[in-house]
Amino acid sequence: MYQLTSGDTILRLSDNAFIPQAPVNRDYREYLDWLEEGNTPLPAPPPPPPAPDYFAFWESLLQTSAYQSIRTQSVGSLLMNTAATEFIALIGDAKMGRPIEPAIQGSILAVLSTGTFTEAELLEFQAALVAGNLDAIYTLEAQS
Repeated sequence: MYQLTSGDTILRLSDNAFIPQAPVNRDYREYLDWLEEGNTPLPAPPPPPPAPDYFAFWESLLQTSAYQSIRTQSVGSLLMNTAATEFIALIGDAKMGRPIEPAIQGSILAVLSTGTFTEAELLEFQAALVAGNLDAIYTLEAQS
């Protein structure tokens, strides 16, 4: 039994040997014979998802009106100031390699539920999550 790979080799599953696609290679010729017998290799595994990039998220968010709205609302509301401070601290920890995903999700929701944001600002926030490959980890809930 064999499996295709994302590179230029074939994986032989019986011994986890990677076989180069070279006609002079005996193992590759055996693979071709195996194919001629009507066998089909397993497909290549899907590529891993992109790694989360908290720096890219933060740099993207800083350039948005959503971030400016968070700053403006933090001046007039102790609750927003507290939620924003926690969010900023948690993202700082994540940028240093220590993401606490449940706490970050909670802080995102706390900021969004404490403040008032336009649809455009919510789309900017979502775009920042996408820029940092974080959109599969964190979600935005509609304002209540």
